[in-house]
Amino acid sequence: MAGCAADVAAILDHFKRDRFYTLGGSGGGPHALACAALLPERTIAATTVASVAPWTADGLDFLAGMGPENVEEFGAALAGQAELRPILERWADEYRDVTAEAVADSLGGLVSDVDKAALTGDFAQAFLDSYREGARTGIWGWFDDDIAFTVDWGFDLASIRVPVTLWQGHQDLMVPPAHGQWLAEHVAGVRARSEPEHGHLSLYVGSFGKLLDDMLEEATA
Repeated sequence: MAGCAADVAAILDHFKRDRFYTLGGSGGGPHALACAALLPERTIAATTVASVAPWTADGLDFLAGMGPENVEEFGAALAGQAELRPILERWADEYRDVTAEAVADSLGGLVSDVDKAALTGDFAQAFLDSYREGARTGIWGWFDDDIAFTVDWGFDLASIRVPVTLWQGHQDLMVPPAHGQWLAEHVAGVRARSEPEHGHLSLYVGSFGKLLDDMLEEATA
């Protein structure tokens, strides 16, 4: 996870930008936190949405409350390439034929009712397009992410000194609320935004502007 900070710094340098905001959802949450921890002079504020906590988090049962597909995936990640690679390749193949209308059902036990209701129309198509683009040249980026989730992140959450806001839905079956609670207790100075009526995906639908506005307000408070 820590390695992404150097990539972000290189992108900033290329575009001749000194400072930035960062927002990471789900598996992107740790990358946003890495920027906050490792690029403190350049990160104005960070926001996470349904972020996973560290696999090594003391006192957290990482898999508790997750849908069965996530339990299978992380179990395979721990077992190694021989177990994980065929699972990811099978899922990537299946998603090539899934329609936007069927994408919610295809996620099985990973989506709560509120997320199924959100995963329709343009959002469902955008979700599917993003998934397919991520796997267009193969599953290795996905593979690397899974492995990164099961090892130490490489930075100290308690060292963060820039404004961080953490959003978490209570009806999340991909990243259960216990992850958000653990992060809220261990990220220095974090503002926790708990959303009982939301799941993993519904937080984004109709609320993305709210998330950005909140981040801007925190940075200028």
